[in-house]
Amino acid sequence: MTQEQYKRDMVQAGKELYEKGLLVGADGNISIRIGKNEVLITASGICKGKMQVQNITKVDMEGTVLYGQKPARDIRMHLAVYRQRPEIKAVVHAHPPVTTGYAMSEVSFDKVALPEVMFALKGIAVTRYTTPTTIEVPREVTRVLKESPKSETILLANHGALTISTIDVFDAFYKMEILEMFSKANIVSKILGHTRYLNEEQVKNVNRLIQGEHPDSVISPDIKD
Repeated sequence: MTQEQYKRDMVQAGKELYEKGLLVGADGNISIRIGKNEVLITASGICKGKMQVQNITKVDMEGTVLYGQKPARDIRMHLAVYRQRPEIKAVVHAHPPVTTGYAMSEVSFDKVALPEVMFALKGIAVTRYTTPTTIEVPREVTRVLKESPKSETILLANHGALTISTIDVFDAFYKMEILEMFSKANIVSKILGHTRYLNEEQVKNVNRLIQGEHPDSVISPDIKD
């Protein structure tokens, strides 16, 4: 894929994030790793709903601008992901309103309520609070990625969310959608007064499916159709 196509994909992902209300104003940022030492990232202060290809900046892994406008203020957070997880190809940072509400709360996702969280998001890691744009942010993101090496979703305390993908920028965008869906569903279960979490055996069976086992092999023979 050419760099121009990568840029067009970023523009499209930004537009969809904006139209779906997963970010507002000039919030959020998007990046794609296009080489061992090259990353495309959205420019600072740009509304993703009106972004053009000229609003995408090329940087190296040290954050040095190779061409383009001033990069997003959260650039070090993106680069930290690529350094810790070299297989990652795209990063999306947004402020989905319900998910950000969770990020403003003392929450943990140690228990699983939806198998989709395991299938699509690979779990949800949660950072401690960090001062925005400071070196604290990439350090904390690196820490949670080390502690949760399979997770492709990070809840940024008092900030927003980060989704990452080994596939492409659209996959990272879809994860953001799924995360917000889960947050909304979780709120409803709280309002209704009870959240039914998966038990240990149920979590184990979902993990077996993720590892590629045949669906019917993970359930008891007496409950097969």
